[in-house]
Amino acid sequence: MDNHSIKKAQQFKEDRFTKIDIIKHKHSTVFLLNFLPNQEMRPHNHPGRELYLLVIEGNGTFSIDGKDLEVNEGDIIYCNPEDQLGFTNTGGKPVSIYATMTKINK
Repeated sequence: MDNHSIKKAQQFKEDRFTKIDIIKHKHSTVFLLNFLPNQEMRPHNHPGRELYLLVIEGNGTFSIDGKDLEVNEGDIIYCNPEDQLGFTNTGGKPVSIYATMTKINK
């Protein structure tokens, strides 16, 4: 069993967004993405992995395959391995996104 605190993973840096691993196992990883206002993550994908994202604090805009999706606290997003995913904190407050990435067994 693993027991960890999300609050400890809410770490922000002035110069760039942060990705803080919370739990890491052979087939899955749980991490927190933290963004100060106007910080962004460039679009990218995760081949061979599914990604579930929960906005736990703040709001902003995901870019998924070139389409913008406004999200708020409490929204959940699913991304398949081919989705090109980016994010920008378009709000005035910090954003934290809880993420679970799982390896797809083929």
